[in-house]
Amino acid sequence: MINKILAYFPDSVTHNHFPEHPSLDFHLFQQNSPEPLWISIPKEHISEDQLDLLKNLLQYIKTEPDTVLSGKALAWNDFLFREGAIPAAASDEVRFIQFQLQAAHIETAEINEALQGFFPDHTILWMKDSYGMIIEEKKEIIEEMDELQSISSTFESDFFIKISFYIGKFQTISRQLPDFFTKEKQVFQELTELTNRSDVFTFEKAFPMLLSTQLPDHLQDILSHSILEAFGEDKELMVTIKTFLESNSNVSLAAKKLYVHRNTLQYRLEKFTEKTGVQLKDFDAAIVVYLAGLYKEMG
Repeated sequence: MINKILAYFPDSVTHNHFPEHPSLDFHLFQQNSPEPLWISIPKEHISEDQLDLLKNLLQYIKTEPDTVLSGKALAWNDFLFREGAIPAAASDEVRFIQFQLQAAHIETAEINEALQGFFPDHTILWMKDSYGMIIEEKKEIIEEMDELQSISSTFESDFFIKISFYIGKFQTISRQLPDFFTKEKQVFQELTELTNRSDVFTFEKAFPMLLSTQLPDHLQDILSHSILEAFGEDKELMVTIKTFLESNSNVSLAAKKLYVHRNTLQYRLEKFTEKTGVQLKDFDAAIVVYLAGLYKEMG
């Protein structure tokens, strides 16, 4: 891929190490591979559409003066993207909570102030106007999914901006951490390409969603002519089954989420079993049905 990019932008320059003094006249990208490679492309030769495409293919590195960043944010930026020194931290483990904003016009300063208010003890690092991460050192009290969902709702109601979060895994701070973050970044990027809903994702939530969109053709055909055929145009039935499974097959909890009576929910479950012959109490069957629902939803 790099060779094709170089052929398309012949004035580009490649680097085996992060350039010590990156020029502000160039866009800088990093190819994430066993042997990282950086490529500088003249800004005057890239259109906005081409820049957006390259940002999806490669890791975009901001080349604004370092005065934009300071303190821990600068240290983490250098460590993650410039092979810098391991940042000083009060804990041996850290995780990255990525966020993606969805809005036509974003006042970054205002949003950053709000994020600092929600996460006063964490380091916030912006990588684009609409994308960044919250660096959370492991302590006795950590950010919970419910708290992030509440913050997401607040952003939508107060700023009229949708925001999605991806809660990464705690990892030991080491030289392997930047590579691990790159993989988590790819997961979140693939999620945001699949859905534009504001939500809080974890790997456990993301894995079945991504898996359902990468099924081979023969498995897709079997699902379409069996489980998905039972749903047909009955979106209510599909939502019911998905909610039931996401509620750990708890009828009372699912009924509460769906705002229906237990008997109504039980009727819909029996209706699904009659159509498919699938018993949702069977663990393996439940997994297949859940993936089928995600495949339908993502498709």
